[in-house]
Amino acid sequence: MWDRTTLNALIPISNFIADNSVQNMTKLIEYIKMYDLTDSEIVILTKGLAESGTTLMLQENSLCDIPSTGGLSSLSTLLCPIYLKLLGNKVLKLGVPGRPAGGIDVLSQIEGYRINPVYFEIQSWLAKSNYVHFIANEEFTPADSKLFHFRKQINALDIPALVISSLLSKKIAVGLKNVGLDVRVAEYGNFGTNFEDARRNSERFNRIASLLGISSKCFITNGMVPQQPFIGRGESLLALKNIFENKDNEYLRNHSTLCLKMSLAISLNKKIDFTKEDVKNAFFENIEVQGGSIKSFNDIVQKTENGHTQVILSTKSGFLSINLLKIRDTIVEIQNSVHTSKYSDPCGVILMRMSNQYVDRGEVICTLRCENSFMKKFKQNIEAAFSISENTNSIGNLEIVTYGKI
Repeated sequence: MWDRTTLNALIPISNFIADNSVQNMTKLIEYIKMYDLTDSEIVILTKGLAESGTTLMLQENSLCDIPSTGGLSSLSTLLCPIYLKLLGNKVLKLGVPGRPAGGIDVLSQIEGYRINPVYFEIQSWLAKSNYVHFIANEEFTPADSKLFHFRKQINALDIPALVISSLLSKKIAVGLKNVGLDVRVAEYGNFGTNFEDARRNSERFNRIASLLGISSKCFITNGMVPQQPFIGRGESLLALKNIFENKDNEYLRNHSTLCLKMSLAISLNKKIDFTKEDVKNAFFENIEVQGGSIKSFNDIVQKTENGHTQVILSTKSGFLSINLLKIRDTIVEIQNSVHTSKYSDPCGVILMRMSNQYVDRGEVICTLRCENSFMKKFKQNIEAAFSISENTNSIGNLEIVTYGKI
């Protein structure tokens, strides 16, 4: 077994970079779980991941992106690139699939949308629309792609050193110098299960980014409560259309505003001079440049909306609690059971009421969409994600201090 020295830390790192075998990935993860990595060691690993494939040298000072640490219900990986583009930046978004609805797998629902471009196509697309969204693969950060999928298989996504290295390797590979990070804090989070850990890991992310010549900011959000009501791949596209057409409700509007604020925080230009129509047009421009069909987008949105034929009702009156981990695992399980496409979209949820809201007995809490063969199981598991309590001691941001019996 290794001792904790930088020399010994470099052995599993260099072995993995030289040979991305399961054995070497396992040894690297085991070492990091036992000893963690220093900032300088993470820098070495990050550079190795970035240089494992093609790197882009576009010499663009305004290149930027806002990735996330993963988590349910946020649309930041879909909305932030649009806002950054409209603020006058150029966006190169190299990412990995999310659970259950990351930016790249949501966009992959659109017929013709290409997520595996080659070098010259990226240059061409960026020149046309200032925004390209593509996936880590055998050409770009292949070592990171293999390690990420292996970590997912063995349930080892929540290792902050590897999260930092994975995120920053993709930014180095595409030449970004300006990065934001949407840090989603939850009990199942990959960057800390509480705000204290998330802050510490965010500070570390910024330190390591600086060592790599990248300017960065982290935005910590609460991943234990829904960021907005639309959960699922098709549902994410439906949420975008509602935003474009000013049909967004309070929660979707607030989330959209949050994404805009994050974008402004890292943008070189701080002037907002665009409308919802401009947001829609910027999104559609990217879809068409990457080969996608706007008709397909509209068809998916309509099909998704029409598919919400089932409802879940409140069983009693009280304050609603939503278990997002249960919802995520339920959707992912159904997605993994359907093999019609690489990023299947058999189910989704639209919340009618949000965490900590008071609901009446018999009120609609959410609507459901699912393929018929899985609907019974899906509905039962989603129902189990909701609970209703009469206890107000921990509702929202309310803190109650008492003395004696009340």
